[in-house]
Amino acid sequence: MGAGKTTFARALIEALGVSQPPEGSPSFAIAHEYYSKRGEVIHIDFYRIKDETEIDDAGIPSYFWERQVLVICEWLSLWPVFQASIIRSTSEPAKIWRIQLDFSTDETRRAVKIEIL
Repeated sequence: MGAGKTTFARALIEALGVSQPPEGSPSFAIAHEYYSKRGEVIHIDFYRIKDETEIDDAGIPSYFWERQVLVICEWLSLWPVFQASIIRSTSEPAKIWRIQLDFSTDETRRAVKIEIL
């Protein structure tokens, strides 16, 4: 909590040239959809989901398997079975990036780890 996930997501959304201002963490809507010159961008916050059935009920799988969109996820690690299904279903591993933000000794900075899955 508070490591900068939403700040990072908002900066990425702005950098993609989204035509509307990015909203905060999608903590009430679960997901926000944006449109840019490069295509659709979806920002999902898995922290609010309390049961795996809510993932299906919210239509989240369609973002990964039925649409050509960039999906930015916060707290996906809370749902390891769903996360594993995303990783297994992708034929090009470079399309999935895990970005981990952690606190550093300097409170104005963050430690960033980027992995291509």
